[in-house]
Amino acid sequence: MKPMILATGTQSGGTTLVSAAFLKHPELDGILDMASDRIEVNLSAVTTPVTFVKMTTIAFRWQEVASVYEMHGYKPYPLMVVRNPFDVWVSLKKKWYGLNGLTAEDPPLFLRMQRFLEDWRLFMDSGYPVIQFEEFIESPEVQLRAVMEALPVTFDKAMLNPNTDLNSISYVAESNASFIESLDSGASDKVAFKQALITGREADWITQHFSEYNACYGYENNHKVIDEEMNELRPFPFDNRRFLGFGSIALTRKTSPKYPQMVVSARKYLTEGRKVAIYGACEFGEYLAGVFAENGITVDCFFDSYSTPGSKIGGYQVKERDADNYFIVVASLAHSPDIKAALLADGISEECIFTYGDQN
Repeated sequence: MKPMILATGTQSGGTTLVSAAFLKHPELDGILDMASDRIEVNLSAVTTPVTFVKMTTIAFRWQEVASVYEMHGYKPYPLMVVRNPFDVWVSLKKKWYGLNGLTAEDPPLFLRMQRFLEDWRLFMDSGYPVIQFEEFIESPEVQLRAVMEALPVTFDKAMLNPNTDLNSISYVAESNASFIESLDSGASDKVAFKQALITGREADWITQHFSEYNACYGYENNHKVIDEEMNELRPFPFDNRRFLGFGSIALTRKTSPKYPQMVVSARKYLTEGRKVAIYGACEFGEYLAGVFAENGITVDCFFDSYSTPGSKIGGYQVKERDADNYFIVVASLAHSPDIKAALLADGISEECIFTYGDQN
């Protein structure tokens, strides 16, 4: 069987920096970040004696990926990178790929963390090699040498080269290419220690579920705990790349940060005698009606260009669009600007239109 080092960890867990060091080894080539929802088995560009694959535990756990590679003729050697879970969480939720969704590509953040924790227990029970990211930042050679005895290659000084030649790696994900470029500009010594904000619910969940893990490495929360406007632990069905697209644009289109603003605006207009309507008799519209219901706000009706007035969606009546006293929420992302323009043409004032599209 062909030897393979299969490295894993969490997203935002330091796996890219550690894997970049391994991929400078003259006997290693492979993947610098495999896709979250697809196991890549076409590695024909790799000509080195040992293949290196960097995955992160998202849709698949380490053992699941290892079993697939075994079927394709590889012998996976395990390697894990661990990092303070509080640091992981606050970093990941700000990344475009940290979408707290309900799809295979973007599963709930808490499920990703739970899957990683299961992987970690497997590594602990099996005595598999682990690199602690914070220690790697401080002393990379010590951490690398400590795991090499369990791997099919020996330590090479090239692994400590501060520069990363992405062209020498056969398979590089776009997100990691930009990350490596930032590290090469001198940011690596600051990566592990950025301060950020975390909600009380998030901090409590990590403290409870990662108690054994945190005790093992002495991890604790060093971030400011704040009160939350909504439960950010809960996944949001429309915060995923199937709706938002790829790359940094996904962050600008995220729906969840706008829910509190939508609720506050609706309450304001209700006190002024307006009614709440949702434009878009669709799955997103139904979900927004549910957000309103959770916050004690009654939706009067739906408007929709393709639904028959008098029909119902989720128990709400579809009405003819008019310029009555409505606060209208547009339940669309891609077509939001066009819908808003049509509403303005109907005489509805701009301040009474709430959108989730690019122009909001």
